[in-house]
Amino acid sequence: MADLTKDHSLDHLASHPSSVQRVARALSSLNLNSLRVLLRNGPSAALSFVSHSYHLYSGFGLPHLWQRLPWRNDLKIPSRKIDELFPGMDCTRSPELLFPFPRNLGVLPQELIVLTKVVDHLKAKRVVEFGTAEGRTALNIALHLPPGGEIITLDLPPVPGQNEVGFFYWDQPAKTRIKQIFASVDSWDYRPYRASAELVFCDACDRMPGLAAEAYQAFSVVKPGGVILRHDYSTAEGPTRFWEWLARELPVFQIEGTVMLCLRVDSEEVYKKTQALLEHPLLKNSIHIAGASRGPGG
Repeated sequence: MADLTKDHSLDHLASHPSSVQRVARALSSLNLNSLRVLLRNGPSAALSFVSHSYHLYSGFGLPHLWQRLPWRNDLKIPSRKIDELFPGMDCTRSPELLFPFPRNLGVLPQELIVLTKVVDHLKAKRVVEFGTAEGRTALNIALHLPPGGEIITLDLPPVPGQNEVGFFYWDQPAKTRIKQIFASVDSWDYRPYRASAELVFCDACDRMPGLAAEAYQAFSVVKPGGVILRHDYSTAEGPTRFWEWLARELPVFQIEGTVMLCLRVDSEEVYKKTQALLEHPLLKNSIHIAGASRGPGG
């Protein structure tokens, strides 16, 4: 067995590289693309590009896809730190998570932390989730609900032998706080839950008209003072472009370090805008609820 106490291969990690070393590393990462970024976006963007290129070439792994890297200049929704979006939120420690490691394209651990922190911060009695999948998000949210709280989570009926919706919470005590609904997002009857949810989490659709139906449902069930969060901004074209369109009218921000968008419906003006959008043909015509009169208060 190797004697690790005599291994000096990690010694360099105890000190910062010298200025000469930094310049040499930067030069090793220069290419024509870095020059293009310099000419198009300026020195700061070029330095960031070179820095990420060096990490990539050095084997540290690909940079996070959702980072606003110099070559990703087509994102229109501004980014904000979580404590800027929720002043007074305690961000000094993370909560305990169950099943924290996600499947591919699933909700990341830091995003589960954000979700549970928002539930705690809002003292949310009702949460509505569009897109149950395996139930990781629903389970972790349920653990942070106050007494008497519930999460209503929506997904298509499972296909036997192909998927098992919500299996992560099946044997968990918190299951009593989870109400599973099997329906499509465009046909679910939101009326019993009208303007009742402190938090709505949208993660069901990535194409139209499902995106429009999901937004319609979210605007219908969120209560004044509530919050709507949307997953997959910058990683899927559908949600990215659709929510950039909504952001022309609404104060939507990307939560820094995540692929989640945040819309705080914390003023009468913002709430009225969400309700006015229920009459927009793009949203209104995406809903097909038997016996429902579509539109505000329907």
